[in-house]
Amino acid sequence: MIIEDFMPKVGESSIREEMINCLRGNPKTLPSVFFYDHKGSELFETITNLEEYYPPKIEIPLLRSTAQKLKQELKDCDLVELGSGDCSKISVFLDEIPEEIRQTIVYYPVDVCKQAIEKSACNLQDRYPEMNIHGITADFLGHIEKIPAKRRRFFCFFGSTIGNLTEVQAMQFMTDLGNVMNKNDRLLLGVDMVKDIDIIEKAYNDGQGVTAEFNKNILEVVNDHIKTDFYPEEFVHVAFFNKKYSRIEMHLKAKKDLEITSPLLKERIVFRKGETIHTENSHKYTVDGINKMADAAGLSVENIFNDDKKWFSLAEMVKQ
Repeated sequence: MIIEDFMPKVGESSIREEMINCLRGNPKTLPSVFFYDHKGSELFETITNLEEYYPPKIEIPLLRSTAQKLKQELKDCDLVELGSGDCSKISVFLDEIPEEIRQTIVYYPVDVCKQAIEKSACNLQDRYPEMNIHGITADFLGHIEKIPAKRRRFFCFFGSTIGNLTEVQAMQFMTDLGNVMNKNDRLLLGVDMVKDIDIIEKAYNDGQGVTAEFNKNILEVVNDHIKTDFYPEEFVHVAFFNKKYSRIEMHLKAKKDLEITSPLLKERIVFRKGETIHTENSHKYTVDGINKMADAAGLSVENIFNDDKKWFSLAEMVKQ
């Protein structure tokens, strides 16, 4: 088992500067990466098990059935998972691959969090001792060229993570990925599809309020870093489907006029009643949207695997 670290060291001053600049912007924003402190990660794990949050319930069985169809494509290849996280989804996928094929695979988990890579690599090595694992700590948006190209590669990008990117970012990512892919390299891309708006909005406005707590927790993360005096209860969780951009947007809306202070800031951060902080996007796709991303990467769509309701898709693309 090998783990390579390509992440630049980001100091606390850089994190503080990013947060302050985003909160002073117009409109105010906070990058969704700041959701995932320890509490935020636990809350998100709870969200994935909520009745209203449909994506994992559809994607997991879809991963199983798709792996059975694609298992021969994985023989003698490097399996690269972008944004691998806790390795739960690749485990579902690999469970369906015969051991004699897994023996021929080198698995490359790619994630920005070194601890996540180390933990998942150890867990996977215990689960699949016959498989070689080569972890890479990197931001796949900026370090895609760091992934070795010794053999044919099978890229996986699960969970509709691409939906968290803006359209410009997603197209740039697909272009960059296509540029480093070689002939016969493949991509299996997970995307959440456009469906009844009520179903989509309920997934981000659960009855127990867990998603609201998750969204508001980002203010506690900001308090920890820049010593602000945000009170999460002074904000309302808002999540709605923006038809123009085909995406769920999550915001935090101020209940009243507010002035946020910090010993690190000379001026207060001012909110007017109803003003929001935009915290996350989650784009939903159509088949045309999938084809548009494939075109940006110079890839051909070979298959689109769906659940029965066509709520979620795994698109198989190949570099010709």
